Amino acid sequence: MSNSIQVMEEWFRRVWSNEEVEAIDEMLVPDTIADGLGTQPRIGPEQFKEFQRHFLNLMSDIEIVIDKRMEDGDWYSLLVTFNARRRDNGAPVAMTGNVYGRVVDGKIVEAYNHFDFIGLFVQLGLMPKDAFDGCIAGNKCSW
Repeated sequence: MSNSIQVMEEWFRRVWSNEEVEAIDEMLVPDTIADGLGTQPRIGPEQFKEFQRHFLNLMSDIEIVIDKRMEDGDWYSLLVTFNARRRDNGAPVAMTGNVYGRVVDGKIVEAYNHFDFIGLFVQLGLMPKDAFDGCIAGNKCSW
């Protein structure tokens, strides 16, 4: 197994499953770019910690499974399944996504994320169940 894949497995385990905020400082370089986690890229550990805090306020018992993996030098591409439980009622939630990025000297230097956040937010009760269908038809969500 490659170094970049091992780093990402450790990242998923420590940052998400174990909820270790200190792992973010250890595993990201100061100017790491994490794109696809909101309207603007998250740059550096402090901005990523804010994302982690908000995310963990919504969910617990997080497990991320790497379904497919590819690498080319320092670059990796992962197809993952994200499983968790809602913090408010314990109901299971899941989403799939892709993470494409680069690891240098055992640290994440850039990551491009593409996850089904709409589907997740529907499962969390934060968006209407028909949000995607309504939006793809050109209707505005109103809640």
